[in-house]
Amino acid sequence: MEAPSPELPPSDRLSAGDRTEGDRAGAATSVWATIGRWTLYIGRRLLTAVIAILGVVLVVFVVTRLIGDPVYLILGQRASEENVAELRAQLGYDRSIVVQFVDYLGNLSQGDFGVSQFTQRPVADEIWNRFPATLELSVAAMFLGLLWTIPLGVISALRPRGIVDRISQSIVEFGVAIPSFLLGLLLIYVFYYHLGVAPTPVGELGIGTEPPPDRTGFVVIDAVLAGQWGTLGEALSRLVLPAVTLAITACPPILQLTRNSMISVLQSDFIRSARSLGLPQRTITWQYALRNALLPVLSMTAMTFGFLLGGTVLVENVFAWPGIGLYAVDSMERSDYEPVVGVTILAAAVYVLAYLIADLVSMAVDPRVRGKG
Repeated sequence: MEAPSPELPPSDRLSAGDRTEGDRAGAATSVWATIGRWTLYIGRRLLTAVIAILGVVLVVFVVTRLIGDPVYLILGQRASEENVAELRAQLGYDRSIVVQFVDYLGNLSQGDFGVSQFTQRPVADEIWNRFPATLELSVAAMFLGLLWTIPLGVISALRPRGIVDRISQSIVEFGVAIPSFLLGLLLIYVFYYHLGVAPTPVGELGIGTEPPPDRTGFVVIDAVLAGQWGTLGEALSRLVLPAVTLAITACPPILQLTRNSMISVLQSDFIRSARSLGLPQRTITWQYALRNALLPVLSMTAMTFGFLLGGTVLVENVFAWPGIGLYAVDSMERSDYEPVVGVTILAAAVYVLAYLIADLVSMAVDPRVRGKG
């Protein structure tokens, strides 16, 4: 009588088809788990962003209501008390600030930023017309900033305390210490008044220059699309000085962070292993070390870009740049509430969005961030 064959484990008794179905089910589960993790992470971040923006709206709304009365902007300082009271009631300024804030949030949820009491135009239209100028200046400044900060930070990290490192540290200290408006005035004095190589700082285009057809709102892009190469050259020449001003004053933290991150990565074990294997120093530096050092730099870049979009106020005033910063300053001087609040909300939203995009990119490329997400 034959001895019974030993019973196989359940996993060994599965057929090839069963194993394939199991693998498919496991892969589907993994995909759904990844989607769920991303959805939860994005939902959490969006909720945090909404709370942050609401906080900004509340603070700016209350502050602007406390520093002046726009009724006198419309009627003048010699208006009678009866006319002032009537107009204040008509505009709703006689109600409590809580009721005004709730009404403003209701209008804001419908995309209504209110009406400027000075121009009598919708604030949303004014911001829409001016935002491309600010975005164009911010993108140019960010491009120039990354063009010199990241390479200089990498070179400084290769030889700490060397001549290049000492020069870069001096540039960082200079850029952080000098106010942007002062640097802008110095550049205007040197390159416009003294050397005469820069155009008059009166905005995107000179007086009498025919602007290109308005297709995108960006003068440089519209000039390219229209084939107006003379206008393109003038627009670029006027963009240089304000962009350089912002690149020097806003981007030094990127250089410092790149240097410090590169020094830390170059001292890590996997870089030592790469060197022991005889890989070229150029490959180790620019392909392996820089890739791992750029994650914190990415977050700093997002923060800097958000700052540029909301922090170009002084530079726009110095160069008469027709962006939202100049619009906000003019409105503040006139005690015109709605434009100030609208510009602040837009700057806060762009700032939060830049952070969210940076976090999503970090989560996509770094498994450690995905694990924490």
